Amino acid sequence: MVPDITLYQKWFEQYVVPYAQTDSEDRQYIDLKRDHTLRVFDNAKQISASLSLTSRDMKVALLGALFHDVGRFEQFRMYKTYSDRNSVNHGLLGSRILKYENVLAKEPKEIQHAVRATVAMHNKLALPKGLPEHIRIATNIVRDSDKLDIFPVLVSNFTHDGSKSDVVTMGLEEGATKYTRQVLYKLLHGESIRYDDMRYVNDFKLLLASWVFGLEYGVSMQLLHQRGIMERLLDTLPALPEMEKVKRVVREEMERVLAEDCFGEEGE
Repeated sequence: MVPDITLYQKWFEQYVVPYAQTDSEDRQYIDLKRDHTLRVFDNAKQISASLSLTSRDMKVALLGALFHDVGRFEQFRMYKTYSDRNSVNHGLLGSRILKYENVLAKEPKEIQHAVRATVAMHNKLALPKGLPEHIRIATNIVRDSDKLDIFPVLVSNFTHDGSKSDVVTMGLEEGATKYTRQVLYKLLHGESIRYDDMRYVNDFKLLLASWVFGLEYGVSMQLLHQRGIMERLLDTLPALPEMEKVKRVVREEMERVLAEDCFGEEGE
């Protein structure tokens, strides 16, 4: 049974209102994150529904999804960027906002802590070892849900020549065929790519493509495949021999996971 979190959905909508009352150019970026959040929340509902979760664990996952980017609005107001590297860690900021605003006061302490921890860690390169299982599950659901929506948002801004929006793509350098060799190497060898590794817009595309190795749940890969998001991303890569290798490696990984999952054993 899906827990009722209508109260928190209303809080989130009201929290965003003051940030949206700004000039038209900035408002598009506030709207971008608000709409992104609601789609991530929907993704989390789909992923959670496919798993055998307790009511508590599902509530933590859904609240974590709803609040995962709550720090983005203050981040943009202060720094006019969504680049954590050039401003603040939006996950930690969001966790602090939830505590400062006392948003979860009606919940048991265990849920309050778990939701704030999920928000604080959803954007980490890797989760720390020894996390309580319910926090690990919730954070992984949010991470998968986040990735599934980041794909189409960014792909819509990508072309073969660069990006339409410096805010969305963090001010990375454009260039039809420019990329960082270390980023390409990491993708081809299944290694994690850091945001700090990126210099060019094409590096960002490679980082996103590498997420195919990091989705936690089979249902997430199913959704990625069904929506055709990865193919749209791969289509924006420059016409270079090494990028054809990237396409092959990514497609093979998707096919492997989908074949193993058999549409029914997510997360086991």
